[in-house]
Amino acid sequence: MHLSGIKDISKFAMHYIIEEIDEDTSMEDLQKMMVVALIYRLLVCFYEIICIWGAGGATPGKFLLGLRVVTCDTSVLIAPSRVLVIPSSNVSITTSTIRALIKNFSIASFFPAFITLLFFQHNRTAYDIVAGTIVVKRNGVR
Repeated sequence: MHLSGIKDISKFAMHYIIEEIDEDTSMEDLQKMMVVALIYRLLVCFYEIICIWGAGGATPGKFLLGLRVVTCDTSVLIAPSRVLVIPSSNVSITTSTIRALIKNFSIASFFPAFITLLFFQHNRTAYDIVAGTIVVKRNGVR
């Protein structure tokens, strides 16, 4: 059974799209999209910097999951699901900025930075190791 008109509409749409696209318009649109994407990434970085540095080390999502980001120079396994984190202090604005920039621009460049957690000790990502941070459960959260 053939749906009447569907094939004709899609042909018309493709013809219209192909006819309307010219190289200058495409480049202008691409440049605008790149600027918007950069602004978006910077806003996401700013949001994450403020949350990790100023809001108890957690974005709203991490907070709801009972997680927070703390500094970590050394981590020692003390039980199967427990790690001693040294120094385990609040994240500074500089550290938060480094972490957010590496994380968000690696995502923007299509590098799956979160995959690195499979290869590093205590499931740390590459941006956590570079920034000297680790994601842990908040005290009192089970």
